[in-house]
Amino acid sequence: MIFEKNEINKWKIELEIMNSNSSYNLLSKNKKTISFKDINSEFEESKKLNTTRLLIKKSEKYIGLVDYCIENPTDNTPWISLFVIHKQFQGSGNSLEAFRHLENIIRLEEKKSLRLAVHKENEKGLMFWTKLGFKKFKEVILEGKPHYCLEKDL
Repeated sequence: MIFEKNEINKWKIELEIMNSNSSYNLLSKNKKTISFKDINSEFEESKKLNTTRLLIKKSEKYIGLVDYCIENPTDNTPWISLFVIHKQFQGSGNSLEAFRHLENIIRLEEKKSLRLAVHKENEKGLMFWTKLGFKKFKEVILEGKPHYCLEKDL
């Protein structure tokens, strides 16, 4: 498994991954499928927030994507802002393998913890992250929707 820089010219790959997860799109964007406009908006936001956007590749296939920042300006802590595995590649250990790879990258930066926010209604996501050792530390409203903020010591 490798991570590859995700750039706007690879938008079709990201669109395919995101639209394979219609339930997540519905939860996060209030629609089952997203468009180039949505992807472009994410890229613009990523530039403002200085996040790293990566595609997850395994056996020459793009299986997911991850966005993270190594030092969030509000708390100086690394945050995962997006972690999505293509529906076709879920359920076979790819999510865990990709997360472990990301976790190692962040450890190499000598960071002591990692944070992320999960939609409160995303039970599957919440279960995944808590199994990996993340714990809730607060509840917030982001873009009008309740989220749990989770943290894991590294």
